[in-house]
Amino acid sequence: MKKISRTLALLLVGATLLSGCSMLSASGRQQRAYERYVRKSSLGRVKQQKLFHSGKTQMPLMRPTEQTVAAEVSGPESISDGSGDGS
Repeated sequence: MKKISRTLALLLVGATLLSGCSMLSASGRQQRAYERYVRKSSLGRVKQQKLFHSGKTQMPLMRPTEQTVAAEVSGPESISDGSGDGS
């Protein structure tokens, strides 16, 4: 009876150690980090939705800005009198 209980205890300890090892690997750490990221971002999104739907805060009003016209300059231009004789 003692031998059976000792064997069962060793099997239980071995099973718990083997299942925990996969969480210590690089892919296990990446999976846990991704789960934390998803949980954090989804909770933040729910928090923002509650904040805006509660009516305490409003979306800021965006006013249109004046349009600016950009002048294109291709480079230096020569000054001539238009006579075409080059002097």
